[in-house]
Amino acid sequence: MREILFENTIITIRSFNIIITLGFVFTGIYLVRYVAKHKMNMEFLTAHAVPVLLVAGLTGRIAYFLENLSEFLLSPLALLFVWDLKFSFFGLLAGGLFAVFYFSRKYQEDFWDWLDAFSLSMLVMLIFVHLGDFFAGKSYGIPTDLPWGVSFDAIHIPFISPIHPTQLYAMLFSIGLLVYSNKKGRRIHLSGVVGTKAIMIYSLGMLSIDFLHGAPSFNHKIAYALLAAISFIGYIQCTHKTHITNQK
Repeated sequence: MREILFENTIITIRSFNIIITLGFVFTGIYLVRYVAKHKMNMEFLTAHAVPVLLVAGLTGRIAYFLENLSEFLLSPLALLFVWDLKFSFFGLLAGGLFAVFYFSRKYQEDFWDWLDAFSLSMLVMLIFVHLGDFFAGKSYGIPTDLPWGVSFDAIHIPFISPIHPTQLYAMLFSIGLLVYSNKKGRRIHLSGVVGTKAIMIYSLGMLSIDFLHGAPSFNHKIAYALLAAISFIGYIQCTHKTHITNQK
């Protein structure tokens, strides 16, 4: 795969950076259209989208730092070089959800409505993240004899034989989940149900795909399991609201 699209003594253009940039654009378009379609408060979005991103970025960077201490101990200042786009998914998600919860409660917005909006928008971004990982050779799989196995010409990948394209598995899974969640959203109008279910299913799906990773992380498996459990509790809470609403 082509990790570097262009390189000279001054500038290096990486495919991952280009794909992530496109991801931000399409995620923003999706989020704005979602808010407009569901007649949510557009002023709240425009006022707090950037602060939510900043909080998510900060917690995502700190979480990545804690997960990869050895990488930063050699060069502590590298923690500030955020343009390398090294963030923890779990840190980004935790910080983003906390910021959405804080701002929605402070300005008397329905947190569950915004959870739905940001959860589905997150799936759009994850599609591009997984595709970017494929071109960058990140989150690579284990060797396979299946006909769709791929080979990477990268020093950091220890396998010579074809390996599982786990990045593409995750990308296709994210696309399917986004389509499914959008269809469910047309039928379920109670806030929080679609968003919490999407997070739960994504966590379980990624937990399964993680067993095919060539550099497995036990901590990631635990984190995905906890995320699935927490989102399941939120899903039960939202369906309980449905039950109460139907009885009134």
